[in-house]
Order: sequence, then structure tokens, then C-alpha cells
Amino acid sequence: MKSKLVVLIVEDDAGMRRALAEFVQCGFPQSVVLQAADGAQALEACHRGCPQLVLMDVALPDANGIELIPRIRATLPATRIIVVSQHTAEAYVERARAAGACAYIAKDRVFHELLPAIDRALNGGAAAMQSRVAQHHD
Repeated sequence: MKSKLVVLIVEDDAGMRRALAEFVQCGFPQSVVLQAADGAQALEACHRGCPQLVLMDVALPDANGIELIPRIRATLPATRIIVVSQHTAEAYVERARAAGACAYIAKDRVFHELLPAIDRALNGGAAAMQSRVAQHHD
């Protein structure tokens, strides 16, 4: 792994984007965190920043985050993508897996599960998609 981890956070809610950025920086102090508020910004940031990891929301103002996954992976095949979403239905998890995500984390579980998922994504690849969202939603 490179000494500087480049992470792109794709999230339309500015507060959540900021919280995720701070959380990632605390867990991975050597990381460079890029941010995008929509799909167009995400694709531009991928082109310019070549992130090793993307944290992708599903519901974006101009795109469906799951549909962006294959587009990102087509140009950056080594990039790992973790979906971070409030949508917890198993259908979303399955669509994300089929699109190439290596993990799917419900937003209400992010502070418990994100850092371990990032570690698995970077060190274990996409061998086993981790998802426990079905048992955590109300």
C-alpha cells in the first residue's frame, strides 16, 4: 500500500461528509481526504485524485451512487469502494455487491464498522463483502 492513502468521500450532506472526513483522518492520519457532493464531482475527483478508496452514498442529487461504482471501477480498477448509506434493504446491498462494492455500511453503524471495513478493503480486497445492515435497521 502507498504511504499516502487517498480517500474520496461522496456524500451530498455536508455535515455527514465532514464527519466522515474527520473520522477517516483520525483512523488513517496519513490519508488525504477528497470530497464530492454529487456524482459529477465524484467522477471529476476520481479523474484528478486517483483515490485508492471511495466512500459512496447511494442517494445523490444527480446520480445513484451504486450506478457510479462500475464507472469508477472502469477507469480505476484497483480502487476499493465502500457504500455508506441510510438505505438498508438487502436489495441495495446486493446491487452494490453486483456493481463492485467491497462493503456496504448503514449510516447508523458507520462509527462502529467503517474503520474495520476500510482496513479489510485495503488489505483483503473484495474477497468477502461485509454487510450486517439487515440486522441493524429498525
